[in-house]
Amino acid sequence: MGAEFSAMNLGDDLAVVRTTEDAARWEIILPNPLEVFMTLSPASAPDELFQARLLWSAYPTEPPSLKFRDPATGALDRPQAWPKVRGFRPASLDACVSYCAEGFALHPEWRTDPRYRWETRGNVLLKVLRTLQDELDHHFTGRHP
Repeated sequence: MGAEFSAMNLGDDLAVVRTTEDAARWEIILPNPLEVFMTLSPASAPDELFQARLLWSAYPTEPPSLKFRDPATGALDRPQAWPKVRGFRPASLDACVSYCAEGFALHPEWRTDPRYRWETRGNVLLKVLRTLQDELDHHFTGRHP
């Protein structure tokens, strides 16, 4: 799948995401054709803002890279930009979860395991955004120091 086709698919899914009720909680920016910045906060701490950066190599066939970005500097290498939730490893600047490229790099066996493999049906962007929001809403324990 070419980059133009991936960008078109992501753009189409983003247009749908923006019409959902969930989108009222998020600020979503598309700075590049396969890159999404999403600002979100946990339900228990609405003043704690986090900016997730999702970067796809191929959309929707591959999981995105997941990083948390310091909105003031744009830096992706600051553990303090990461929320503490299950599976996130701020000190390593990655996440061990089945909805990002870093998780699949850590666990290549997930690609063939029906419990964890990447699912490309439906609006993949919306699924990833809702998963991130759900993690923050139900498993948030603070900001990484």
